[in-house]
Amino acid sequence: MNTEYDSELVERYFDNELSAVETRSVIERLQTDREFKALFDQEKALIRSIRAAGLQKDLLHLKEVEKNLQKSLGERRSRLSGIQPWYYAIAAAIALFVVATIWFIPGRETPEELFQSYFVPVGNVFEATTRGSVEATERSAAFQAYDQGNYQVAAEAFNTLLSQEKEPAVLLLNANANLALGNAGTARENLIILIRDFDDFDMAAKWYLGLCYLKEGDIEQARSVLEELGGAEVFYTSKAKELLKKVK
Repeated sequence: MNTEYDSELVERYFDNELSAVETRSVIERLQTDREFKALFDQEKALIRSIRAAGLQKDLLHLKEVEKNLQKSLGERRSRLSGIQPWYYAIAAAIALFVVATIWFIPGRETPEELFQSYFVPVGNVFEATTRGSVEATERSAAFQAYDQGNYQVAAEAFNTLLSQEKEPAVLLLNANANLALGNAGTARENLIILIRDFDDFDMAAKWYLGLCYLKEGDIEQARSVLEELGGAEVFYTSKAKELLKKVK
């Protein structure tokens, strides 16, 4: 592992400076590279500790401001008779609450962060592809592009195939390709058709539909789908239960 490069990569991830390709790379490595995940978790813990330290500093500062306000109020009571002392106490209390809230909330992962942590494109187990084949058909080229992580090309090719015939495997892969590209709306439409019109890949479709809603910030819909998966005994159950605890 290139520690210097990986450290910079993780820092840029938390600063939201990565490209879509780099972000996918980080997510994939978190699933397979233990050393990289340890570095990632360490950086995340460091960020939270810095935020906690900042919170403590700001709280102390605001308490000092409140103390000075009370002192100033006593000295200038005659000129400020129209403003009651409790006004300043309430204002300071509100300020303390706001700062505490601002610092505390970042410790909880946002829907986008949860999506990035849990989204891994489903593998193509539907049709074998031959890399570099000169006789690739339009269909095999679509699956090949997906296997190679060329999701833009794959999505466009899958759209063409779906315009000719709706197929469960193509709907699922096209949804994943679009999710990888950030097109949650298109992915959602594919998954809803898959769930509504076919019996194939139902649980996988619901898992990725939940992630679609998470990507779009629709917490209620995401929770609804995850709760349904969490109540079933399927491959995605444990993941759904785990993610459900984090969705607020």
